[in-house]
Amino acid sequence: MAKADAEPDRDEVALFALLPADGATADGNEVRSQLGWDAGRYTHARDRLAERGYILAGRGPGAAVGRDLTAVPPEFRPACGHPGSHVTVQRVPVTVPHALCDLTGVLVSYPGRGGATVPGRPGRGVANSKGLQLQVDAHTRDVTVTVTGPEANA
Repeated sequence: MAKADAEPDRDEVALFALLPADGATADGNEVRSQLGWDAGRYTHARDRLAERGYILAGRGPGAAVGRDLTAVPPEFRPACGHPGSHVTVQRVPVTVPHALCDLTGVLVSYPGRGGATVPGRPGRGVANSKGLQLQVDAHTRDVTVTVTGPEANA
């Protein structure tokens, strides 16, 4: 997945926000209608998001469109955008891109290491006494999960 260096613009952010966080697809005509955009504006924002690797989209303004979660490990996908959800991490270290998957408020655990809730403020980290560590990048808000000690598979 090739991400562009520039941050998404307002239209791209608005379109992306309407797509289901779990990667399910939405009807392009319905999304465009919710945004109140003409076909050209919608297509431009959709195509830019697809070029950046944030979404998967069919051809034409009415084609199905959904978040591209291939950069998100499978165990995290159901928790994207769902505070209070629980994820059991399979391998560490792992970084989950916030642009694709908001883990704010999600309980993350690792076998034998307990769990911790992803903090809502960027630049923050949390750790527990069993060695589980969560760090939220100050700029990107990406979440990195690590564990310390002999049981880590890093």
